[in-house]
Amino acid sequence: MNKGVKVGIALGGGGAKGAYQVGVLKALKELKIQYDCVVGTSIGALNATSYILSDYEKSTKLWQSNFFSFKDSSLSSNSNNSYNSSIDLQKFSNIDEFEKYYMNNNGIDSEPVIQYYKDIIDEETIRNSPIDFGITTYCLTDRLPLRLFKEDIPRGMMHEFIFASCCLPVFKPRPINGKYYLDGSFFSKLPVEMAVEKECDVIIAVRLRPGSYDFGKYKNVKIIDIAPNEFLSSTLEASQERIVWMIDKGYEDAMRVLRNSVHPI
Repeated sequence: MNKGVKVGIALGGGGAKGAYQVGVLKALKELKIQYDCVVGTSIGALNATSYILSDYEKSTKLWQSNFFSFKDSSLSSNSNNSYNSSIDLQKFSNIDEFEKYYMNNNGIDSEPVIQYYKDIIDEETIRNSPIDFGITTYCLTDRLPLRLFKEDIPRGMMHEFIFASCCLPVFKPRPINGKYYLDGSFFSKLPVEMAVEKECDVIIAVRLRPGSYDFGKYKNVKIIDIAPNEFLSSTLEASQERIVWMIDKGYEDAMRVLRNSVHPI
């Protein structure tokens, strides 16, 4: 129980690595840790919906369905679609050059993905939850990074903006009200600042890559850092065996970190 402590969860991006965050959710449920805010970027934005719904079982089944293998042509209505799974933004001299490239991209059709989101995520449940929910995305049209809470997202457009947060350039450009968006991790790989904005006292940061992270700029906030100590998977594809391993590892790492946390959560 969190007596008088406002707890936030910040979920980082990493594509198929996101299975790790499902294991962390299992640990949070078993330890009965309550949280008041969940924010995510890229795949973290999609996983954040499972945290809002507190639905570990459904999330696990989703990850084990092979849905997150973006090299699976079943995600595309056109099996002849081609795309570059390792687009390096550094090779473009400016954002205008990248936009020209991207707008001519013959990548994965996102419509089946959006429909799948609609089948598994109930927008009204998220909106009616007392838990704050936020995502990041980048508006390519306006050249503007966006941090959006559920109250900022137009009603009926929740699924579109969750996809916008996950929209790697491997997908065909998909407009939302005439504007184009990209994966939020292009500017915010771990949206801790959004949980700070909601005045959380403790923030559990769930990263998907090993190595250290500088949390020094977040003053007067307790950060509990959960991250793997080894490589998880590629961004776009992971075998079913690897997904199961990542879920288990996320659970084990979270149990170890949370049990050893000195903060009473």
